[in-house]
Amino acid sequence: MVQQLNTCPFYLVFDVSWSMETVMPALNDCLRILKNEICADPLLADVARVSLITFSEKATVKIPMTNLAYDNTIGAADFLSCENGTSFEAAFTALKNQIEADIRAIKAEKPNDSVQRPLVFFVTDGDPLSDSETAWRAAFDALTSAPIYPNIVPLGFGDVLEENLASIVWPKKRSETFYFIAKNGVGTPEAMKAIGQVVAQSVVSTGSSVRDGAPEVIIEDAGTQGALKKGFVADTVA
Repeated sequence: MVQQLNTCPFYLVFDVSWSMETVMPALNDCLRILKNEICADPLLADVARVSLITFSEKATVKIPMTNLAYDNTIGAADFLSCENGTSFEAAFTALKNQIEADIRAIKAEKPNDSVQRPLVFFVTDGDPLSDSETAWRAAFDALTSAPIYPNIVPLGFGDVLEENLASIVWPKKRSETFYFIAKNGVGTPEAMKAIGQVVAQSVVSTGSSVRDGAPEVIIEDAGTQGALKKGFVADTVA
C-alpha cells in the first residue's frame, strides 16, 4: 500500500521596490535562515515546498516551488536586489497563476499525496503606487475567489498603510487571522529582522505540523512583539 503524505506549499511574496534598498540584506538573511532551518530536517524539507515571488512594477518568480534541500539559488551571496515601483496587481496576478501551476505539478509528481492550502507571506514597505486601487483590488479578488485560494499573512513596515495590510488578510476570520505591522518608533532594520523571524518560524512550525500528520497553520511571533504589532481582522455584518 502506498503511504499517503501531505505536501505544504509556502509562498514568500517580497516587495523589492526601490524603497526596500536598506532592508535587502535582511531579506536575503531571512531566506538563508529559512533554508538552513528546513534543510536541518529532511522530512520537513520533503513536505514544505517553498517558492519566492518578488515584485516591483512587475512580478518575478525568483525561486520556483521547490524542496529547499535542492535549491542552488540561496547561498552566501545576496541575490535579491532593488528594482523600481510597487504593483500589488502584478504580485497577486503572478501568485494566482503560480499557485494553479504548482498544485498541478505537485499532484503530477506525487499523485498519492494530499496538498495543503498554500500559505503566503506578503512582505511590503509601501502602498501600490504603480496601480489604480480598482486594478489591484480586482487582482486580489481574483486570487482569493479562485478554487485554490491561499491563506495570506501580510507583514508591513515603512510607509505602508495599516488599512491596506488589513484588507489583504485572507481568509478573514474573527480573532483567527491577522497581519503584522512595525510599531511606531521601530527602525526599519529592526522591523525587517522581526518580519524575517516571523516568516522563518512560521514556515518551520506549520511545515512540522504537516510532517507530523496534524496539519495546521501556525504563525509564530515569539521574540518579535517588541518590534511588530499583530493586527486582528474583525469581520462585520453591518
